[in-house]
Amino acid sequence: MKRLIGAILIVGLALAAGRYAFIKLSNISWFCLADVSIKCPDNIEKQQVLNTSRLKIGESIFIQDLVRAGDALLRMPGVESVMIKRKLPSSVEIELEPEEVVLFVKTNKIYGLTRALKLVDIGNPIEFLPLVTGLSDKRSQDYQNDIKLCYSLALFDKLQLSSKNLSVRLSEIHFLESDKVELIFDPGGVKVLLPLRNYPESLDRLATLDNTGILGNSGSFDMTAGKMVVKNGV
Repeated sequence: MKRLIGAILIVGLALAAGRYAFIKLSNISWFCLADVSIKCPDNIEKQQVLNTSRLKIGESIFIQDLVRAGDALLRMPGVESVMIKRKLPSSVEIELEPEEVVLFVKTNKIYGLTRALKLVDIGNPIEFLPLVTGLSDKRSQDYQNDIKLCYSLALFDKLQLSSKNLSVRLSEIHFLESDKVELIFDPGGVKVLLPLRNYPESLDRLATLDNTGILGNSGSFDMTAGKMVVKNGV
């Protein structure tokens, strides 16, 4: 019993000594944060990164909360991953990797939609991506868990698996009602109305029909009744 108590006292003293040494080390000015090196996409301001991280210049690099800083940076729009680390004696390095924009989304303006369901500012886009429309206007951050954005990504991913040709031709995903979506294909603006409740099966059928040449380059088609209905032209 005496040996156990002695061992506990030794461990306790060692921990106290380590804590004391850490405090003393933290107070050495040589280890005070003097520089934050930031690598980030061009559309993200470095000052915004620094403000979001809440790192404190002039305080010891050992007491900077890098876990909290990394979590905060990961919540920034357009950020896919974060690397943050201390660099002795007085620096912290931050590197942000951008998220890939998969679709464009039109609300009060045009945003880029990432796979994390974030809407990011894209300025004047020069690449072509399908456009998601039919959403209500609200702040971009309020779309984070919007079911229609979830459907948009799911529809696009499934279409890529079902038909490479149609996924390349897809120009717009337009939500009409809570359970229906209209896909618009180039060239010619072919419109196909689908039910959301069983879109995977509908897209597989649509791919089969496209392989037969039925869709063509014009016309409107309704697949919400469980079969293809040609509404005008072919």
